[in-house]
Amino acid sequence: MKPRAILILATVGVAALVIPPIVFAPLHASSAPNRDFDSVVSALEQHYSTHAERVPMMGFVSFCAHVWTVGGVKGMRIAEFDNLPQSANADPDQLEHLVTNTLGSDWQRMITERDANGSVSLIFVRPEGNAMRMLITDYDNGELDIVRVEVNAERMEHWIRDPENSARNHKQNKNNFD
Repeated sequence: MKPRAILILATVGVAALVIPPIVFAPLHASSAPNRDFDSVVSALEQHYSTHAERVPMMGFVSFCAHVWTVGGVKGMRIAEFDNLPQSANADPDQLEHLVTNTLGSDWQRMITERDANGSVSLIFVRPEGNAMRMLITDYDNGELDIVRVEVNAERMEHWIRDPENSARNHKQNKNNFD
């Protein structure tokens, strides 16, 4: 083999070893602090001794939501606990305590809804740059759903002020936020 070919192969080999860690390390580092959803799901799995069902192709669904809402929604994740064992049925106070402690002090409880039959819905929020990250838990009759989503703060404010018009005309209104 010629010296020039050896030099080219060596350069390509070194680049193949050096470039991926440089490119992918920031991506991994930026996702590290966002383990809120996984931590809550893991804590619930351990507590109830069962595994959550993950929604297949959720990355694609999240991407479609991001495109459809013109950047209003992103990072959607869903986990479902179906048919919790009768002995493990969620005590609403215990569920609230477990989720609150797992999320930590960065998260604020925005809504707690309980009804007489033991159903409980919790919504926690945390600012995330120019967005609001939301974690929603809903327990009803042995079924527990967890949803995490990130919502653009300006679009959310617009929706709160005018939900009907915002939902009907979100694409036409996109120029108001650009």
